[in-house]
Amino acid sequence: MIETVRCYNFTFEVDGKFAPAFAEALYEHCDALSHFERAGDPTAPWKVEGFSGNHLDKTAIETAVSLMASAVGVAVPMVEFGSYEPKDWVSDNLRSFKPISVGRFYVHGSHWDEGVPVAKTGLQVDAGLAFGSGEHQTTKGCLAAIDWVAKYSHRYNALDMGCGSGILGMACAKTWRSSVMMADIDAASVRVARENARINHIADLVTAIHSNGFSDVRIRNAGYFDIVCANILARPLRHMARDLRATLAEDGVVILSGLLSHQEQFVLSAYRDVGLSLVKRFPVEEWTTLVVG
Repeated sequence: MIETVRCYNFTFEVDGKFAPAFAEALYEHCDALSHFERAGDPTAPWKVEGFSGNHLDKTAIETAVSLMASAVGVAVPMVEFGSYEPKDWVSDNLRSFKPISVGRFYVHGSHWDEGVPVAKTGLQVDAGLAFGSGEHQTTKGCLAAIDWVAKYSHRYNALDMGCGSGILGMACAKTWRSSVMMADIDAASVRVARENARINHIADLVTAIHSNGFSDVRIRNAGYFDIVCANILARPLRHMARDLRATLAEDGVVILSGLLSHQEQFVLSAYRDVGLSLVKRFPVEEWTTLVVG
């Protein structure tokens, strides 16, 4: 009998000016988190929602919410917990998405049959259950950063940490014909990344593994990376700074994303502490992608 995989979530509403503070306090309690206003009603409370592939610690989450409410002087929001079977939203809605052009890259799904423009590098991505269809601002920022790096230097050994669909690793492989290590904590994402590498005819360049950050010995055995892409979340980016630095080549560059603009210094300070400095930033709406080296 096949076990049904479930996702777990929590939601609550709070005044929009306090939503980022509540979100910051809850990042460590879930795998992904968002906060957003209701469409068409700027005066309404914002929704804060967290997601996890594992059971949530309700007591810890409610305590964190209560402490933050006390800190900012508002009533404690009511937190609702739930679970659901994950849905392949990308496949369900694939035909409604048009290709995305970022720098040299042209991202499209399998449904696109009009070809890739001349002088563009095509990336066929059907994200499935994995993050990374090219639609999100953080992915666009990372692709713009890879395109920028490619204008000035060649890269030989790439790491896509938290690879999701594998879109960033594939961009590196296709740009430089470099070897690419892809790693993700989610086994489903690893399967999607491998399949996308096969579809894009670069499977010989890609090794995709299931790993919690840098814990898998295969990452260390792959040698020093001269470009690392990590499109995750602000807190995990901070936590992995030292491990990432230990695997970076002397002339290596790091592309960091998954952070809101107000989290830039929060993330950047951890990389400065390990000897890296800001090279360039790529803001896309409220999100920022950083290049450090």
